[in-house]
Amino acid sequence: MICDGARLLLAHQVGSGRWSLPGGGVHFGEPPAEALIREVDEEVGLQVVRAEILGVHDNVYDPGDGVQRHGVRLLYSAHVEGVPEPRSPHEVDEVRFFSVDDLPAPLTEWAARAAHLIGTGPR
Repeated sequence: MICDGARLLLAHQVGSGRWSLPGGGVHFGEPPAEALIREVDEEVGLQVVRAEILGVHDNVYDPGDGVQRHGVRLLYSAHVEGVPEPRSPHEVDEVRFFSVDDLPAPLTEWAARAAHLIGTGPR
C-alpha cells in the first residue's frame, strides 16, 4: 500500500482489467519483505525505503481456469522514492494515485481492504 496523503496508488491489471495494489507473488524461499521490494520496482518503478505490515487478506478464487486457489496477501504500508510508472506493460498498463473517496472500478478485494485501512474507503 503506497499512499500520498489520503490517496492510494493503484495499478491497472491488464489480465483482469481490475485496479489493484502494486505487488505480486513471492518466489520460493524469498522473504515476503524482499518480494515487496522486488515487485514494487518491477511493476511501478518505485524504490521501497521502509515498509510496515498492516494486515493480512485472504480469499478463495478461480482466476478463470476452473481451478480454485486460496490467496493469502500481506498488506504493507510502503514508503517509497521515485515517480510511479508502469514497468511491466504485459501486467500493468496504468498506475495512478486515487482518493480513497473516489476509487476506480472494478477494484480487487485487497485494494478495497487497503482503502479501508486508510480510513474512509469501501467497507
